[in-house]
Amino acid sequence: GINAEYGDPLFNRSNLTLCGNSDEIYGAIDKISDVALQEININAAERLVDLTMHHHIGALDLIPVHPILNTSLKDAGELAQRISCLLNTKDIPTLLYGSADVPAYRSLVQIRKQTSFFKRGQCVTADGVPASGHPTMGASVVGATPYVLSYNMVVNTRNVGDVEGAVKDLRSREDGVQVMPYKNIWEGKDIVEIACNLTLPQSHTGCKEYVLTKTEGLLSKHGLAVIHSYSTNPPFETILDTYYKLQSIEI
Repeated sequence: GINAEYGDPLFNRSNLTLCGNSDEIYGAIDKISDVALQEININAAERLVDLTMHHHIGALDLIPVHPILNTSLKDAGELAQRISCLLNTKDIPTLLYGSADVPAYRSLVQIRKQTSFFKRGQCVTADGVPASGHPTMGASVVGATPYVLSYNMVVNTRNVGDVEGAVKDLRSREDGVQVMPYKNIWEGKDIVEIACNLTLPQSHTGCKEYVLTKTEGLLSKHGLAVIHSYSTNPPFETILDTYYKLQSIEI
């Protein structure tokens, strides 16, 4: 079932966190994609001139699959591949990353850098995905990794270079902190947003609270500051709690 929902009217986007076995997730994506095909047109005239929308290359922009409990990363990768094939049958082109991207196993950032994701355009890639993608749905990125907490920080500047230089020491493979500053719009103003993928969000130095404090310290040395921060998916513990509650209700 749906574990959590994140609605973001400022950037005209939503995030659904689904929890279940492979067949349940596959079936849910099948239904969600059908609704999106009927209701969303990313090339509609009013959307193309709306600069407040968050960066994306498709209506179903990102579908990450994460293993929990007794499932493995290999299982998650196989499910991601099944989902990719499902979308392809609906003429929605897909790009794979992580354990679904065999044998390259490229990261999400590597894949997105091949597209126009960070340039506010539609899908442009060398992976065989048409530049225009599906006429109303664009393209989708599908992959599998251990659970990642998506955490974003909005900085009071429009210069990506300033932020990149300030937070270069924030990246840490050991702490599971992946960082990507890029231009965005916040309350009608050009700003820089720092997108963080936290792969060890339960650790002391990999949690969002520690990352925020460290970022604020690094930015302050350059006269910059975080003006807003937010997560687009729930903590892993919340997902497990909700999953167990759903299972007890079904029993």
